[in-house]
Amino acid sequence: MGRFMDTIISFLESAQADFLTDLAALVNLDCGTENKAGVDRVGLWIRDRCLAWGWEVQHFPLTDYGDCWLARLRGRGIGRVMLMGHLDTVYPDGTAASRPMHFAGPHIMGPGVCDMKGGVLAGMYALRALQTARFADFAELAFFFNSEEELGSPVSRSLYTPVAQPMDAVLVLESARMNGDIVSARKGAGVYTVRVKGKAAHAGVEPEKGANAILEMAYQAIAFQELNGVAPGVTVNVGVMSGGTAHNVVPEAAELEVDVRAVDLAGVAAIRHAVANLSGPTTVPGTQVQIQGGFSYFPMAKTRATAFLVELAQQATQELGFTVNDAATGGASDANQIAALGVPVLDGLGPVGGLDHGPDEYIEQASIVPRTALLVGLIRRILAHREDLTRLRNS
Repeated sequence: MGRFMDTIISFLESAQADFLTDLAALVNLDCGTENKAGVDRVGLWIRDRCLAWGWEVQHFPLTDYGDCWLARLRGRGIGRVMLMGHLDTVYPDGTAASRPMHFAGPHIMGPGVCDMKGGVLAGMYALRALQTARFADFAELAFFFNSEEELGSPVSRSLYTPVAQPMDAVLVLESARMNGDIVSARKGAGVYTVRVKGKAAHAGVEPEKGANAILEMAYQAIAFQELNGVAPGVTVNVGVMSGGTAHNVVPEAAELEVDVRAVDLAGVAAIRHAVANLSGPTTVPGTQVQIQGGFSYFPMAKTRATAFLVELAQQATQELGFTVNDAATGGASDANQIAALGVPVLDGLGPVGGLDHGPDEYIEQASIVPRTALLVGLIRRILAHREDLTRLRNS
């Protein structure tokens, strides 16, 4: 390992106690997406730390969600790399108090420790390590912190898009897979909402005067489920169904929520075409069907530029004395949005962890230093090979 990475490792090892203290400070805050005050507390903590480290900070106030933040480091070179992480979690208020961050053998556990407070801090400490080592061979290193990723980044995507577009690459700090893989491809994801309007009637006295919305909804559910595999890699899941008012009333209304996923744009087109064909005549006389929605995340495909980023990451781990592989996953993230811009993007660059969104969510403590060092090595290699990356991006 070269002298520069020796310096980086030395810094990260000496800073690990501070990292863990910071991790507890963030994990032990309730910051579900709908809790604007809680997400803002996380954002203000991030702001204060970035300012203390001498970084430029830009504030993006939001009304309905927590505020977003952008930190920047200016260098003396020409390359640009952006990191991305989100401040929100999926957990309701009270979760942090009921099960705060704690250690369980090799694991660090707590709400949002993996998704994605560990990744946010890994990115911050990676940039701090470069700063401490006086590395300045770049024009700009940026870190965008968004506040509503768990809902699909409905507002923040319009804020981070103009920041991401001129970047040579974007690195998203969702956790590495449980086996240590980084993420080079993600399925596109979306939701369709199906609403059925029927006609209410007394179920015992004159049911023939009604039109059963739930029955029609059942036919719709079956039709959607049959779209699984309509194109390679397409998955469809009927996830939520509701309707009716009482057992003795022919239901007048019902609603269905359907999750759809696709590995590429051909799959997206296939689902759209198939769903459009479902909007025809209903099976239950007297009912009407309305289908709304679609893809909120387009697929993140493994392009030639993405494959090159994987190679650079593998070179970095080789220098550090371990190996890493890449994988495709069915979950979506902000990396999908970046990929749709045509900007080279790699994901899963946080610490190794898993079991997100549940009581056993964790990261591996032993992965913090090597994965943060990997991030440092990858950033340096992207900057050194930016012309190759640009060529692949445009090919």
